[in-house]
Amino acid sequence: MLRFRVVDLVLVGGLTALACVESLSSLVTPRSPAYVALTVPLVTVPLLFRRSRPEAAGAVLLGALVLQAALGSDLPGGVAEPIALVVMLYSLAAHLPVRRALVVLVGAAAALAVVVALGDARAGNFVYAEMVVVVAWLSGRGVRLAEERSSLLSENRAMQERSRIARELHDVVSHNVSAIVVQAGAERRDLAADDPVASALADIEQHGRETLQELRKLLGLLRVDPDAAAPLAPQPGLGDLPGLIESSGGRGTRAALVVEGEPREVGDGLGLAAYRVVQECLTNAGKHTMNGQAEVRLRWGQQSLQIDVLSSGEPALRSRSVPGAGYGLQSMAERVRAEGGEMLAVPGPDGFAVHATFPLEGRS
Repeated sequence: MLRFRVVDLVLVGGLTALACVESLSSLVTPRSPAYVALTVPLVTVPLLFRRSRPEAAGAVLLGALVLQAALGSDLPGGVAEPIALVVMLYSLAAHLPVRRALVVLVGAAAALAVVVALGDARAGNFVYAEMVVVVAWLSGRGVRLAEERSSLLSENRAMQERSRIARELHDVVSHNVSAIVVQAGAERRDLAADDPVASALADIEQHGRETLQELRKLLGLLRVDPDAAAPLAPQPGLGDLPGLIESSGGRGTRAALVVEGEPREVGDGLGLAAYRVVQECLTNAGKHTMNGQAEVRLRWGQQSLQIDVLSSGEPALRSRSVPGAGYGLQSMAERVRAEGGEMLAVPGPDGFAVHATFPLEGRS
């Protein structure tokens, strides 16, 4: 944006200087300093606003050309004003929607006809003026159409890539996780209820079903169906923590939620990050401890939300290092940092403590 602003400043400065030299010298019919001071800035300065206020800038420039013609200027006699006109029409055609750009085309053609009629109203001058308008306008529209086509092609490629990723996730991950859940359930039914292996298989089933639910949501986000989009479940947030706490009891971890301070509305990103932190902590407590307990404490302050999750329990015999261990903590820390917060995970003799702080200042 700064680069465009510098280009426009240089362009306006150069055209203004050129127009002044032309008007006050013998290059065209000499004009008075008052004429130059009155009309030249109205022709060149609007170019500074050809992107931010295109229609207003175009109207001012065309009005200035008509004013110059009324005061006796000969448009074809110089080059500064035609250059300013071409640049303005090109920008209007390139930046405006097609209907508004067509209105600009008609208005510019009419204004230039008035300019020529007030000056040297010869047929050749009419043709010259209207050709300037049409060529500049068509050039701008051509660039606009080329950019739209390029953007459409990029969007189509992105949609195709998302659909390909969704298919691969479905074919590879979803099918394999479903097979794991089915096999774990079949093995568990052949074991006694108090068998420790049966408990481990039950955990595998539970986590597998949760993974499948998350995958279905992800696939719904990735799939692009222009004909009928299936409704998507909203992402969880702070309001879903009580349900998460309650469901953790079915996995062998007794959890409690304590809220301190006055809760506030937060953005979806912060709410999802906080939910995932608590979810990961409870999941780890269930995997690595037996008859575990966890306390989730939310402390609402004026400028921050602090989440403390303290877990304890007897180490589970089946809790051992597996490929990918530790990535849950990394993922939690990345989510917290993405929301501008900080996280600290501290292992203890009989559990784990996770402290996460999210800034609230400036959030609604």
